Amino acid sequence: MHTHLLIPDFLTGAAAADRLVAAETLIVRGRRRRRAAISPEQWLFERFEVPKQRDWPVAPCTLLADGGAPDGHFWLRADPVHLRFNRDHLILADSAVFDVSRAEAEALVETLNRHFGDAMLFYPLRPERWYVRLVHTPDMETVPPSAARGKAVDACLPSGADAMRFDSLMNEAQMLLHEHPVNVEREARGEPAINSIWFWGGGILAAPRARPFSTVIGDDPLASGLAQAAGISTRPLPGNAASLLAATAGDGVALIVLDALRHAAGYADAERLREQRAVLERDWLEPLRAALQSGRIGMLSLHLPGEDSLLEVEVVRADLRYFWRRRKPLASYVA
Repeated sequence: MHTHLLIPDFLTGAAAADRLVAAETLIVRGRRRRRAAISPEQWLFERFEVPKQRDWPVAPCTLLADGGAPDGHFWLRADPVHLRFNRDHLILADSAVFDVSRAEAEALVETLNRHFGDAMLFYPLRPERWYVRLVHTPDMETVPPSAARGKAVDACLPSGADAMRFDSLMNEAQMLLHEHPVNVEREARGEPAINSIWFWGGGILAAPRARPFSTVIGDDPLASGLAQAAGISTRPLPGNAASLLAATAGDGVALIVLDALRHAAGYADAERLREQRAVLERDWLEPLRAALQSGRIGMLSLHLPGEDSLLEVEVVRADLRYFWRRRKPLASYVA
C-alpha cells in the first residue's frame, strides 16, 4: 500500500527544541522536494485535477460531503463567524474557536431566510457550515476564513465586479444577527456572538478528471467531497494508525488527511501546536514508520503545506537504512 499523509501546518511554529524522532527520521531519509506555498485546498483540487473557477469550488464539494445535492447549481459557502473590533479594525474568528449548536444555527438561518427570501436561501447543512445557492454565477473572488483569521476584515473581503453587492449582503446579515436572541443568550454565557456570515469558496461541482487514490481517510469535508465526486471510497479518521492498519487491506493508494493542526496554526497557539504535533507523532507517524520498516506498507509520502512553502517527502523501506543521514530539528525544514 502507498500511503499519502496530508498534514497542513505540521512545520508551522516549529522550534529548535521540538524534537520528534519519527517525523525527523522520515524527512531526513526520504526524498525531499520543496514547492512554493500552496493551500491544502489547492493541493487537493490539483490532485483530483479539478480546475479553479473564480474561486476554488469548495462549496459544492463540501456540500456533497455534508449530504447535499449540488445538482449543477452555483453554491457559495456562507459560514457563521464572529467579528470583533481590535483597535481600529474588525478581525474575524471562525468556528475553530467557538461552538455553534444545531438549534442555534437553525434559529439564526431562519431569521436570515425570512429577510432575504427566495433570492438567497441559506442552508445550514452543518452547524458550522452554511451554504447559499445562487441562480447566477457572481463575478467575484473570495478569501477562505482560514486565511482571514486574525486579520483586518477589510483586507479580506471579496473582490470583483459583484463584490460590492455581497459586501452589502454581509452588512445586512450583521444587522439581523446583532441583537438576535441566540446571540443575546450566547453573550450572557460569555460565548462569542455569531454576528456575521462569511462568503467564500463559490463554484459549480465539476467532475474530477483524476482518481489519484483508491481511498480517502479523514474528516476533512473537502477531501471527502472530492473523493465522492470521483467515485472513490471514503472513511472517517480512526483514532490512530494502528486501528487503520488493522482494518485496511495491503493494496491500493490511500490518502490520509490529518488536519488537527490547522486551527491552532490559524490562531498562533504555539502550545497547542506543540501538543498536537506530539500526538500526531505518537498516533500516526511512528506507527506508520514502523509499518514501512516492517513492509506492512510499501511507500509513505508526506505532504506538509505551510505558510511559506510546501515540503513533500517520499520514503520507501530501503531509505530507512540510511542511518548516516542524521536527524535534524523540524525547525530546520521551515523555509
